[in-house]
Amino acid sequence: MRRAATAPALEESEFFPPNEPVFAGRRTLIAGAPVPVFGQRDSWPGDCLRRPVNRARAQWKLVFPADPVWNLRAREVAFAMMNTTHPVLREAGIFLQAEEWQLGTVRIVCDGLHVLARWATKEGMPRDLNAWSADDWKMFLDDELDGIEASTVSRYVSSIRRLHQFTAVITGGGLVEDPWPGKTDSEVAEWTPSGIMKTPSVTPATWWPLLRAAWAYIDRFAPQILDRRDERAEAEDRSSRTDRTSSEDNDTRLKEWLADPKNLIPVHQVPFRGQEAGTPIWAAVSLAVTGGRSSHLFNANSAGNRGRPAARREMVLSAVQSGGTVAIHGNRGADALGVKTAPGSYTPRPQEEIDAAIRDWLEDPSHLVPVRLLKDPADGPAEPAWSSLARDIFGPDAVVSVFNGRSGPCHQRREWARQAVAAGRFREEQHGELLRELRMVRAACYIFTAALTMMRDSEIQEIERGALTQHYGSPAVTSRKIKRNPSQSEVRWWIIDPVAKAIAIAERLSWHDTHVFASIASNQRRSGPGIDAARDIDFFIENVNQRRHLTGLEEIPAQVVRPHMFRRTMSIIASQQPDGEIALGIQLKHAARRALANRTTAGYGAIDANWVKEFDNQLELAAAKQLVEALKARRRGEQVAIGPAAPRFHAELDKVIEDIDTSPRFQGQIADERLQVSLLRDTFADLHLGTINHCLWKASTAECQNQLPPEQRGQAPLIGACQPAKCRNSVLTRKHAPYWIAEEDDLMETLKREKLSPPRRELIRARLTEVRTVTDRFKDQGVSI
Repeated sequence: MRRAATAPALEESEFFPPNEPVFAGRRTLIAGAPVPVFGQRDSWPGDCLRRPVNRARAQWKLVFPADPVWNLRAREVAFAMMNTTHPVLREAGIFLQAEEWQLGTVRIVCDGLHVLARWATKEGMPRDLNAWSADDWKMFLDDELDGIEASTVSRYVSSIRRLHQFTAVITGGGLVEDPWPGKTDSEVAEWTPSGIMKTPSVTPATWWPLLRAAWAYIDRFAPQILDRRDERAEAEDRSSRTDRTSSEDNDTRLKEWLADPKNLIPVHQVPFRGQEAGTPIWAAVSLAVTGGRSSHLFNANSAGNRGRPAARREMVLSAVQSGGTVAIHGNRGADALGVKTAPGSYTPRPQEEIDAAIRDWLEDPSHLVPVRLLKDPADGPAEPAWSSLARDIFGPDAVVSVFNGRSGPCHQRREWARQAVAAGRFREEQHGELLRELRMVRAACYIFTAALTMMRDSEIQEIERGALTQHYGSPAVTSRKIKRNPSQSEVRWWIIDPVAKAIAIAERLSWHDTHVFASIASNQRRSGPGIDAARDIDFFIENVNQRRHLTGLEEIPAQVVRPHMFRRTMSIIASQQPDGEIALGIQLKHAARRALANRTTAGYGAIDANWVKEFDNQLELAAAKQLVEALKARRRGEQVAIGPAAPRFHAELDKVIEDIDTSPRFQGQIADERLQVSLLRDTFADLHLGTINHCLWKASTAECQNQLPPEQRGQAPLIGACQPAKCRNSVLTRKHAPYWIAEEDDLMETLKREKLSPPRRELIRARLTEVRTVTDRFKDQGVSI
C-alpha cells in the first residue's frame, strides 16, 4: 500500500547550525584546505582530509539526496558519525567511540540512505519514518535490493539503523524503534558469514607466468628501457635550449634592425603572387630580424596574435617610406640579404627534391620505416607512422608532413613507404613504443610488489621515495596503512631483495617528487600520484601475450586479475609453510596486541579450489624426491622396504629402473636425479608419505576404508585409521624403524607395571605382538633404508 507524503519539508537542522565545520573535530586536517560546513547541501568534499593515493577526488566526498527532508537526515547522520564526541551528541545521550568513522565508511552510509530516499520518493512513502510498518521495510528490501548479494544488503540495513541510532539528533525525529529488533544486520539480510574468504585467487596457471614476466621486465628489460627514456629526455632538453625569444624581445630586435642604416628592407621589384611591387618581402625581413630562426614574425595566425604582427608591419612600412630598401625579384629576399635558415626551421622544397630525398632514404637498407604497434604479426604489415617517417627523413624538427596530402605525389610517397614495410623493413614507432614499455615497467613493478608483499592496493600506492629500510635486521618497505586506521600511520612490511629491486626501479621510473607509483609523465591527464592498478594489470597481461614473438616470454592464460587477488594468492602459498599463520598475521597487518593472527588471517590462507591440485603436485614431487635413494639402493639389488605392500613397492621401483635402462625415449640421456624424480612422481602418484609408514593408496585394499560409511569410501586414505602392520597398502622403510622400535620399548616398559588391570595388560600385549611383527622383519631382512 502506498501513501502520500504529508510532513512539510524541513531544510534547517534543529541541532547543528549551518556554519558548523563538518570535520572540525579531526586531528589530521590539512592546513589551509577548505573545510565544508553543515549548511552545504549538495556534498561535503574531503579536501581537508588526507586522501589515499588510490582514491580519485570524486570518491573522496559525501553526496546527499536531492529531496530536502532526506537531505537533512543524511547530513545529520553523517555529521554525527564524523564528530562522535560533539557536545550535541553528549547532551542527547549518545556516547560513541572517541575515534570517528572514516570518510569512506560514512560515504557507504550516505549511499545507503540515498537508495532509501529514492525508493521512498518513488513509492510516495510518509515523511515520518515511524509511520512505516514492518511490511514497508520488507518491501524496500525486496523491491530495491532484489538480486544484490546478502553481504551488500547487510550494509544497507546498517545504514537504515543509523536513523535509529541517531534519532535524538535528527530534525523531526528519526526511527524511534529498530525496524528489526533482536536481529543482527546479517540476520536481516539472511546472510550467514561462513568464514570462507570470498576473494578469488589467481590460478597457478596464471600466477607463475605472470610473476616470471614481471620479473623479466624488472631484471632484464627495465634498465635498457629507462636508459632510453633518459637519453630521449636529454635530447629533448638539448633541443629545447635553442635561443628562443619572447614577443617583446622580437619587437626590440625589429626596432634595432630597422634603426641600423646598414640594413636594407627587401621589397618586391615587380608584382609577385598577389603582392604589389614595392611591398616588403615579409618572410625575408622576419628571417633577417630573427637571425634565420623564424619566417613568421609578421604572420597573424590566430585571433589572439593579430595586434602585434600588425604593429610590426606598420613599423616596417613606415621605414619603407623613409627609404632604405632593396628591390628583389621573386622570393629570393633572404638570399639577397645573406640570411641562412637556422636549424629547427622549415624551408619549403620543390616536389622533385622531396621525392628524391624520400627515395634515397627508402633505398638505404639500414633505414626502417616506423609503424604503429603491431597487434599480431598474423594481421599483416602495420600502417606507417607518417609524421615519424617525415621526421626520420627530413630531420627531427620537420614541421610539415609530406605524406598526408591528397595529391598524386603524396599518394605515391605513401605507396613507396608501404612497399618497404611489406618487404619487412619496419620498426615499431619509437615514441609510442617507449611510452608503452615505460608503462609495462611500472605495471611489472606493481604486480611483483603486490604479489610478494601481500600489501593492499592503497598501501602499495602510498610507497614514497626512500621507503626501503631495515626492520629487525631484514629488508623492509615503509608505507601507510589506510584500512581501519584513521591516522594513516606508517608501518613496515618485510620484503625480499627482488622486491626491493622492483621498488627501486619504480622509484627511478617515477617523475613525482614524493610517490613511487605515479603517471608515466607529469603532463598526462592524471598527473598526480597513484595509478589505475586494475587497468595496468590488464595492460601488462595483454601486451606480454601480444609481444611474445619479440620478448620470448611465455603466454599468460586469460584471467581477470585484480590487486586484492595477489594478497589472497600469496597468503595461500605462505600458509603452507611452518608457522605460516603467524607470519601471515604480521605481514597482512592482522596482528594485534593479544594475538599474532585472527579469523580473517585463517580465511586468507585457506586453500581454494584453484590451488588444491598445485599443492597435491608439490606433495607428489616431495614424495618422489624421497624415493630417489630407494631407487639407487634397489638398483644395487637391495631390499628397501618391508610390509604388506613391499612386493608391489619393489615391483614399481624395478619397473622404473627398466624404463630408464631400456626405453628408447631415454637413450642418449643421462639419468640424473631430475629425470629419476620425474619418473618416480609419475609411477608413485598415489604414494602418501607418513611418519610410521608410507601408503601406496589403493581403495580396494585399504583397511582404513572399513571405518567409513559405504558412500564415503574410496576417495582418500583415512590416516587416523591406518593399520600399518595389516593394510595391504602399507610400506615401511628403515626411516620408519626408530618409531617402531621406540614403541616396542615403551610397551615392554609398560607391561612391567604391576598395577595394570588385566584387560589393559591384554590390550598392550596384543599391540606388542603386532609391533614385533614389524620390528622383527626390520631386524631379519636388513632393510637398507
